[in-house]
Amino acid sequence: MNRDSKSEAPVKRLRSRMKEATADAILSAAAGVFARDGLHAAKMESIAELAGVSVGTLYNHFTDRAALLDALRVKRRQVMLDRLDKALAPVTERPAREQLRAFVTAVFAHAAEQDAFVRVLMQLPEDPARKSRMMAELTRRLTVILDRGIQAGDLRAEGRALYPALLMGMVRGALDRLREADAANPPAAAWAEEILRVFLKGIEVD
Repeated sequence: MNRDSKSEAPVKRLRSRMKEATADAILSAAAGVFARDGLHAAKMESIAELAGVSVGTLYNHFTDRAALLDALRVKRRQVMLDRLDKALAPVTERPAREQLRAFVTAVFAHAAEQDAFVRVLMQLPEDPARKSRMMAELTRRLTVILDRGIQAGDLRAEGRALYPALLMGMVRGALDRLREADAANPPAAAWAEEILRVFLKGIEVD
């Protein structure tokens, strides 16, 4: 490798970080403007102004409104998965009960955050393909926890194939109730704890 190529590497990395930072600023601004003005009334010019970039720069990163909304979905999903992984990391070696508590609590905490991203996504039509991919990611993490619990002798092996769907079904049902009512009555944390109690009552080894 020649000297010029070595000197160009830091510059490329800096440009990449700047590009990523600009895209993040645009997404944050878009979430705010879409939540404030609505998906159809929001103007791309307003998003660019709030992000502190030109309209041309905005379109350099996102070709149109659909691409921007698509990126918002991806961003929010990744935020949730990152939060979930962060919550699970400290309890990886703990009993399955504690790992499941961390999992369910993180999901509820994420859903309870009524931030701009959430308000925007609630205006979008449901995308079955994206929902399926999200469920696959959640199920993959749950499967690891459940298998560890079975191997440790803490959870029953019978019905193992149904466990992820059962738990996520309970979580989705509770989240629907929370959206219909005041999220503070009862607190999301209380819902998470009750779901975990009922779920574990049926699968824990006596």
